[in-house]
This record gives sequence, structure tokens and C-alpha cells, in this order.
Amino acid sequence: MTFRPVRPDRAAARLRLAALGCLLSVPCGGLLGCDDAPTPAPAAAAPGGMPLHHMTAAEYNSTVAHLLGTSLRPADSFPAAGAKGFDANVGALSSLSQVLVQGYYDAARQLAADAFSNEARRAAILVCDPGAGAGDGCARDIIARFGLRAFRRPLEAAEVERYAAQYTHAVTALEMSPVEAVQHVVRALLTSPNFLLRIELGPDAAGSPGALNGYEIASRLSYLLWSSLPDDALLDAAARDELATEGDLRPQVDRMLADPKSAAFFRNFFGQWLGTRTLPSHEADAALFPPWSHELRGAMLDQANAYFAAFTTGERPWSEFLTAPHPESPQLAPIYENDPEGARGGFLTLPAFLTLSSHADRTSPTSRAKTILAQLFCTPLAPPAGVDIPELDAAGGDAIPIDNVRKKLEKHRESPDCASCHDVLDPIGLSLEHFDPIGAYRTAYPNGDAIDATGVYEGTAFDDVSGLVPALKKAAASGTCPTEQLFAYALRRSPTSQDRPEIKAIAAAWSGGTIGELVKRIVTSEAFRLRHGNGQGGAP
Repeated sequence: MTFRPVRPDRAAARLRLAALGCLLSVPCGGLLGCDDAPTPAPAAAAPGGMPLHHMTAAEYNSTVAHLLGTSLRPADSFPAAGAKGFDANVGALSSLSQVLVQGYYDAARQLAADAFSNEARRAAILVCDPGAGAGDGCARDIIARFGLRAFRRPLEAAEVERYAAQYTHAVTALEMSPVEAVQHVVRALLTSPNFLLRIELGPDAAGSPGALNGYEIASRLSYLLWSSLPDDALLDAAARDELATEGDLRPQVDRMLADPKSAAFFRNFFGQWLGTRTLPSHEADAALFPPWSHELRGAMLDQANAYFAAFTTGERPWSEFLTAPHPESPQLAPIYENDPEGARGGFLTLPAFLTLSSHADRTSPTSRAKTILAQLFCTPLAPPAGVDIPELDAAGGDAIPIDNVRKKLEKHRESPDCASCHDVLDPIGLSLEHFDPIGAYRTAYPNGDAIDATGVYEGTAFDDVSGLVPALKKAAASGTCPTEQLFAYALRRSPTSQDRPEIKAIAAAWSGGTIGELVKRIVTSEAFRLRHGNGQGGAP
């Protein structure tokens, strides 16, 4: 790996980092941000650009794994940060708490100790022997090389000096051995805002719109597709200024999606967008549904990720997302064994989706329909204001058993307050009633009532979900939901009104192709490549 120093103006970054330290009352004798001069409160984000933010828990764990070779997952104990949309869509200033800062300190201590307790991991950091020869030349080389990966950019000369001074202080004043002193510096680097935060300035000192530098683009790509730091190939391309054009970026996307690390894209993008990330914590009632087990649940998740991969690294276009055949899974044979011919195909009949959108003991047509409309069509749904919506179990009293969900929902619709939503939701959700709470095909409810999956959607009658899908496909073809979702994930913020023209243009050019192609169109867009892009702020 080659690297060369770059010196973009980092004054604005120093302002933000110092302000974070002030907000958290971190003393200047500490490690987090106090190397920079104090300043007034910072702007939380460049208008229309990517907000200043720290790594998510998943990103932190993945980053330290690739940086240090550790199997520790310290971020699992970090406090959860609430975000609208994706985990990453939360700004640093809105979620950085004293508890989280303490978690960063504790994690850095544990991670540094773990890295230096293992010969192979220690050797990966010690590219030379810091105890050989006079002076701190080797320590400086270690600092520069490790800092390049940790900060996702070359360290400035002043930063190397500062960390070299910490090394010297550890050896002389703290009486550490040279190796222990390097471990001390590694811990300091892991508590730096330059490691913990994603800071972007671009080449323009005034912060006006302009292209991001190569290292910033490398980080955007790696955290989009790998949820982790850039690899040597990306850092080398950044050093050579080879991440600036569409011709540079498209091959990188192909390379990165082909890398096993792209599994993080399925877990974190699809997993959050379509909910499959929560499947490992979902439970079904095994007494009512004997095939259910943790192994079956794991097979459902594996199948769903394989399904997503066909649209991302494979050649299957998104236009087939509601109709494509399912990846084969021997472990899921008990779920598929009673399927009539033609009953199953597409995302809506994946066992993972059907299970996640059900309760432990029964299906939930309302939940299934809300997920379809809100996630696949980006249609916001909310109950009428000021209306007390009864639980489904309460509708109609005990006269109608909960086994027959359709009849219960009919009671819901008798109320005008409930009917406005259920008239939209019920036909979609009830179309899937042939599939039980773990996704197995059935023809009757537990009480013996026959399943009725018929309905009418926008004037078209259907017998079950297979008859509804053509209407949903037609509606999806004219929408921009996948583009909006990937745009939000890539830019780590909700789209604004001024992003809409670019989102529509990307969606039109993509035209329901592969997700891999959509990734390429987004990373080559102005919104991704420029500090501000076209979006200059505005109401969502």
C-alpha cells in the first residue's frame, strides 16, 4: 500500500471536534478532541451534504475487526442511538452522550490490549521494531501507517508530531517499553474523533460546493458497501486520485460487491430497509408451529440474504423483486412442502418476510400490509389523530375467535375511524392469509374456517397474493422507493425536497435494473461525489 500526505484545510474539522469536546466536558488532558483549539458551537452538517456523524455499532465492530484483526465486539454494549430510517441517519451532535464517550474509552483500552496480546495482530501493527536504534523514527512510521487506516486518510505532519510526542512521553515519563508505548498511542488513536467520526471537508477551504477528496470518497464507498474502513486498494486509489470519475467508481463498486465484506450491505441496508435484521430476535410459538426452531430461523435469514444478493451481485433486475423464484434451502423444506403449484414467488412469500410480519401465534394482515406499503412503496402510514384504535383481539368481543383474522378485521372496519385505514390495508394483508405465522402454506384456520384470501385492489379483484402482485408490480414500476432508500443509506440522511429532482433522475435512468447498477448510479451522482451536491437543504 502506498500513501502520500495530503493537506486539505482542516480548520472546520478542528472547530467541530473541539466543540464536541466542549459539549461533553472532556478535559484537555484527555484524548478526545482536545488537541484542537476551542471554538464556538459547530454546524452539525453541510447543507444538503452528509451530516457529521459517528460510526454505528455495526460499523464500529466491523471497523475494529478489519483494523486490528480482533474478534471483540465492544459496540454491542454501546447505548443505542435512535434514528429515523437507517441507524446511520443520526447526527453525532444529537446522539453523542457521556455514556457513549466512556464506552469509546473503555473499548479503546480493551482493543489495544487485545491487539498487543496476540503475536500475529501485534506484528501487523509493528511494521518495524520500535526498540531498535536510537530516536523515534520507527514509532513515527508505525504512527503514520496505522493512522492512515484508522483515520481513513494520511495524518498531517502536526498529527504525527503529536502522537510521536505521546510515544516519547510514554517511554520517558511513564517508563513504558517501546512496544507498550506504541500500544499507548494506538489506544489514543482509537479515541480520536478522527477515528470515531466521519469528517468531510473536501478540497475547498471555504466549505463551498466542490468535489470531495479521494480519501473521503473511499470512506463513503467502504461504509456504504462494507460498513467498514477502506481497504488498501481503495486507499491507494485515493492517493492516486483515481476515485474522481464515473470510470473510476464503477469498477470499484463491482470489486467491492464481489468481496465477502459486502455481506454487510445485505445485513445493514436490506436488513434495515426490509426488516430482516430483526429476524434473529423474532420468536414464533413452537407449540403451535412445530417446525419452528432457531435453526429454521437462521435458514430463513440466509435465504433472504441470498435472495437480495441475486438482485445486487447477480443479474436479476429489481422489476422481478415481487415475482422471482426463491433460493433453494433444504432446511426450509418443511415450510414449502405443502405449497400448491404457483403459490409462491417473490419477496412477499419469502418465509422471512411472512414470519417477521406475524405475531408469535397468528398472522397479522395489518402488519404485512403496512410493511409492504411503508417499506416497498415508501408510503407513510399513521392512524387517525385522536382516535383510540382497539387491539384486534378486542374487536367484536369474544364472540369471534381470533383464529379467523378476516372476521376480526371486518369488525374493525365497522368503525368509521378504523375503516379509513383498513379499507386500504386489509385487501393487501389478507391476500397473504394462506401463509401461516412461519410462512407455511395452509388452507384453513386452526378453528377449521376456510382461508379466504380474496380481495379488490384499486378496482381489480384477485383470489390471493398471486393475483395481487401484478397490480403491485405496476405501481412499483412508476415509483422511486428503492432509489430513495439507497440514497438515504448512502448519504446517511433523509432526502430533502431539493434532493427530489436528482432522485427522480437516478430512478429514471436505473429503470428497475439491478441493485448493483443502482449503487453505481448513486455513487456517481453529484450528491455522493460532491461536498454539497445538488441538495442545498430544505424541508423533507
